[in-house]
Order: sequence, then structure tokens, then C-alpha cells
Amino acid sequence: MSMLHPSRTRRWVSTPILLTCLALAGRPAAAEDARTFSPQKTYDLGDLISLGLSSNPSTRAAWFQARAASAAVGQARAPYFPQISARFEGGSDQWYTPAGNAPDNFRREQATTILSLEYLLLDFGRRSADLQEMIARFDAAGLAYERELQRVVFAVQRAYFLHEAALRRQGAAEALRLSALTTAETVRKEAQSGLAARPDVLAAQRNVLEADYELEDALAGVRISLGELCRTAGLPANAPLRVAPAGQPLATADLRQKADALIASALAARPDLAARAADVRAREQALRRARADFLPEVSIEGSYAYSAFQYEAHDGRTHGRYAEDINGYGAFLVAKWDLFDGFERVERVRKKRAEEAASREDLSQARLDATRDVWTAYQENLSAASRVASAESFVASARENDEAARLAYKEGLAPVAELSAASSQLALAESRRATAIADYSTSLAALAFAVGSSPVKSAAP
Repeated sequence: MSMLHPSRTRRWVSTPILLTCLALAGRPAAAEDARTFSPQKTYDLGDLISLGLSSNPSTRAAWFQARAASAAVGQARAPYFPQISARFEGGSDQWYTPAGNAPDNFRREQATTILSLEYLLLDFGRRSADLQEMIARFDAAGLAYERELQRVVFAVQRAYFLHEAALRRQGAAEALRLSALTTAETVRKEAQSGLAARPDVLAAQRNVLEADYELEDALAGVRISLGELCRTAGLPANAPLRVAPAGQPLATADLRQKADALIASALAARPDLAARAADVRAREQALRRARADFLPEVSIEGSYAYSAFQYEAHDGRTHGRYAEDINGYGAFLVAKWDLFDGFERVERVRKKRAEEAASREDLSQARLDATRDVWTAYQENLSAASRVASAESFVASARENDEAARLAYKEGLAPVAELSAASSQLALAESRRATAIADYSTSLAALAFAVGSSPVKSAAP
């Protein structure tokens, strides 16, 4: 029943969310805790994640929503305490009262202080339902905040890996351009000595132009990916961010388990699913509250008033000026029961019941989506790991072919076109390896995000 103290209802929040909210309560303010960006500092992935968690507006918005939900819990506890109010009235009036021989006219100046108290004794579950609903919504807000942190971590990781891939493609394009310039210069000298024909010179110059185009495209990719990395870290896209080079790709040994185990872990650990479950609990309490409105409320009401006044009155033959004061008080047991309200409460119960059913179906759909997310991320992670191995083999083969083509060209056994094709294949292989490594690292982060855990930071497999 609602007469129970709120501390003797079910426990306030689950342990993980309680720890999260205690941490939130210990923070002075999101704006004060934000890390200051330094253009002179070189940021690695860990620094960028910390910067994003403290500066990204989405995490700050989720933080304030959790604080608002915490305040709503305190607001829901207020009806368990008595309501006390004070009022002061002061002024003057002129009136009359009927008398036996003539009307008694008077003019009065009055000052009155009133103290009122109201305490709800019995409400048949209204307060308890409201409180439990706010606690469930507080749970959901804390869980949503936790999931938003994971979302920002994943976004920063993905942007970082894409930027690293763009930098690797830039390096491959620069190497290709240098090779094209060197080959073009060699062919030009050979043409002057009569060892190369005019078409060979034109082909070499065309390769330089193609290398320039590829390099410019790679540079644009670096600038765009850096802007996206700045945005995910909570900085303007044009911020002068300096990024430390990445090391080896993250390993998937600890996360590359059976898909069934990962799916079970996601269903048990993902904060967004727990938030949906908390929303279901909140809807249940809202339905309980709507049903309680059919029952009466019993409360105690009391008041005390002190009034000091003076007045001048006359009844036709006599008159005078008088001063008085009065102490008044009252105490009542009040029972209120709404018997008919035009079926408003009936429709409210129907609405809350439908909302509860809809929230349960939303939870079921979210759980299905979670299994799909984990399954897709798991398969993409396995494929990405295989593509990294294939890309490494492709690079090794292309490098060996490039070295053989250079040696054959020096000995006059291969034309310049074959040398240029070998250099292009090496640059393409290195670009593919950069993309494969970025996809591999991103797929690991995506798998961790789908499961609802943190990525494993260890050496490459």
C-alpha cells in the first residue's frame, strides 16, 4: 500500500546503474569537467576517446537528462511528506450587518496570518506507483547515458581508423608519385641518350599525372576524415587536431567467440535493452497509478489563524472605535472519492494498458534487433580479419613483382609500361591493405558496441 515509506519498496536502482549515477552525482558539472583541447598536443586513440566523452554534445545531453530523471525521483517522493503553507492577508473594508433597530455599519482594518497543514494518509497506491515509475525512468536515463558513452566511443574509434586508413592511402599515393617521378626522369635521360623512344617518355609523363591525381584524392580523403574525427571528439571540423599514428590493429581473440555466446552476452549486458526493460516497468507503474484513481483518498487537514483588527461602527444612535484579535484553528479528517468523471479514468486505464503492451513489443523488437546487430558484426569481423591476411599477401606479392619489374627494366628486358604497372599494383595493394586494416579495427569496435562491451586492446593476432 502507499502508506509504506518509499525506502521499504523495491530497491531503488540496479547495481550497475547505481554506480553510474553515483559517479554522475559526484561530478560538479559536465561543462566544468570537459577537457580543454590543446592544438600543441598529439592525441592518440585513448586521448581522443576521453576528449569525445567529455566534450561531445550528445554525451552532455544524456548527462543532463540523467540529472533531470534523478530530480524527478525526488519530486515523486514529495507527496509522502506533509504539505505546509502560510498565508498573510491585510487590508481594510467597509460593510454592515443587520441589527434590531438599524443596520450596524462598520469600517475595518485587518491583518491575518494563516498556517495550513495537509497530510495524505491513504491513497491506495497512487504515490507508490508514481515513485516506482520515476525510479524506472531514472534507471532508463542512466542506462541511456551509458549506451550513449558506448556510442561515442565507437564513433571516435571508427573515425580514427578511417583517418588512419586515409593516411596510409596518402602514403601509398606519395610513394607511387615518387616512383613515377623517378621513372619519368630515368626515361627522359634514356631518351636523350637514344635508349628510349618518344612514346616511353609520354607514357612516363602520363603516369606522373595519374600519380598526382591519386595523391590529391588521397589528401582530400585525409582532410575529410580528420574533420569527421574532430566532430566525433566534440571539436569543430576545422580544429587543428594532431593525431598520433596508430599501432597494430586491435585483436579479436577475446571477442571472436561463438556467435551464440556473443548474442547471449548482448541480450544480458546491452544498456539500451536494459533501458527498454526499465521503460516497461515504468509503463506498468503508470497503469497501476491509473487504476488507483478509482479508489478514494484520505487525508488530515488542519489550520491555525491569528487575526488582529480594529473597526469603527455605529448603529444609528451610538458609535465607537474598537480593537480586537482572534485566534482560530481547525482540524479535519477528509475523505475524497470521485464517483463519476465521464469515464475519464476508464479511458486512462485503457490508454496506459495499451502503452504498456506497446512498450513490451518494443522491447521484444529491440532484442531481435540486438541479435541481428551482433550476428552481422560477428560475420563482418571474421571476414575483415580474413581480408587483412589476404591484403598482406597481396602487398607482399605486389612488392616482389615491383622489384622484379625494376630489375628487368634496368637490364633492358621490360618496357617502362610494365614498370609503371608494377608500381601501380604495389600502390593499389598498399591502399587495399590500409582499407582492410581500418575495416578490421572498425569491425572489432562494431562487435564490441553490438555486444555492449569495451573493445579489447592487445597485440595483433
